Amino acid sequence: MSTENGSSKRDAVRENILTIAQEIFSKYGYKKTTLDDIANAVRKGKSSLYYYFSSKEDLFQEVVQKEADILRAELSKVLLKNISPEEKLKDYIMTKITTYRQLANFYNAIENDLAAVEFVDKIKSQYDQEEIRMMKRILLEGARRGKFSVRDFTLVAIGITTAIRGLEMPLSAGPYKSTDLEKSVDAIVRIINYGIMKRD
Repeated sequence: MSTENGSSKRDAVRENILTIAQEIFSKYGYKKTTLDDIANAVRKGKSSLYYYFSSKEDLFQEVVQKEADILRAELSKVLLKNISPEEKLKDYIMTKITTYRQLANFYNAIENDLAAVEFVDKIKSQYDQEEIRMMKRILLEGARRGKFSVRDFTLVAIGITTAIRGLEMPLSAGPYKSTDLEKSVDAIVRIINYGIMKRD
């Protein structure tokens, strides 16, 4: 029982360090944040952090992975909704953009090639593949229900996810931040569904 309690306490302390580190990395960025900053915030000596994490890079990797898991969980909820494929596509984009803007560390790791390149590349590659798989699921569902006409599901999924990725910055923090996000996403979904050609 005491071993269980010890393990539980260790997990709670580790989670607390992760949560505080997440806030500090988000505020100051990976490069400017030091382990001393985090140790002071959690009210522990720097040497205590090494009991839970081997380095600043290791701690930041855990923070980024935690945020990637949050985004994955939110997008997975969209896939399970009992709504039309068109609504699911719109909800997917809305959820991605609104969740993404809250995950500063994940966003910075993906968008700004940080010092810890090796693990960032690995997480980015894993995230990209998962995103393509999720988009394919929406496209396949739409095709089965006669709503989408798609020949190459992988290619179309890559195209849509790449387009969404290019829109994340302007919709999250750019000139469209102050406008109605839902209207902007509606316009994007209309272009994805119907293209830009004028219809008679």
